[in-house]
Amino acid sequence: MIAFQLKRSSRDLVGHAVLILFPLILIFFFDYLYKNISIETGMGMGGQSRITALAIGFALTFQIYGSAISFETLAEDLYSPMHDRIFSSPVEIRSIILSILVSSTVVSFLQTSILLVFSSIILGASFPSLPLVLLVLLVSVVFNQLLGTVLLLLTGGVKTANMVTTIYGSIVPMTVGLYFPLPQTEFFRILRLFGTPMGLANTASLAVMEGQHRLFLICFAVLVILIALLFFCLRPLVRRISR
Repeated sequence: MIAFQLKRSSRDLVGHAVLILFPLILIFFFDYLYKNISIETGMGMGGQSRITALAIGFALTFQIYGSAISFETLAEDLYSPMHDRIFSSPVEIRSIILSILVSSTVVSFLQTSILLVFSSIILGASFPSLPLVLLVLLVSVVFNQLLGTVLLLLTGGVKTANMVTTIYGSIVPMTVGLYFPLPQTEFFRILRLFGTPMGLANTASLAVMEGQHRLFLICFAVLVILIALLFFCLRPLVRRISR
């Protein structure tokens, strides 16, 4: 079933291209912009290059939009005429949802990995401790896919889930200083480092590249706890639509 969902997802070539090429363009644009206005990104990149910090930041940002891979597919199955066929089949709805989540996670993580490869080859970004960075990015993908699915099942409509994730994806990068530097106060420092799931993933990624393993473990552990909470919320929602 997962193989079928992967094949199904692979048909959206335009969507995949947008989620890979558009962030790459934005990384190049913001790097050029920061060079010419002589300010630094507000992401607290430490000893990492600006292009590396931007690559991580935009990879995490577009993972949020990539959550649509799962919840739009689920909406086609659960909130369209396909619904009756799905529920009359011998396959459990939980298995269908799980297969869509797994396949969407694989696709979104591949998009993120390709973006990092392009950033490295084309823009010269470097990623120390790459396996651990990829682990953080994978956990971030899982969180976003679960979040989109929970939103869909809570609201019962793809439009609301799309609106919420779009607003979230527009505002949260600002809180980590991706688009512009934040005020140098303790409140904004804590907000940037720990205030959002994207901030936690960004902090964990930059921390592990800097060798700050304690900070990495704290942020990583909180992300895992958030995933567990979303999974806990998902179970009653699945039972509700299965009735």
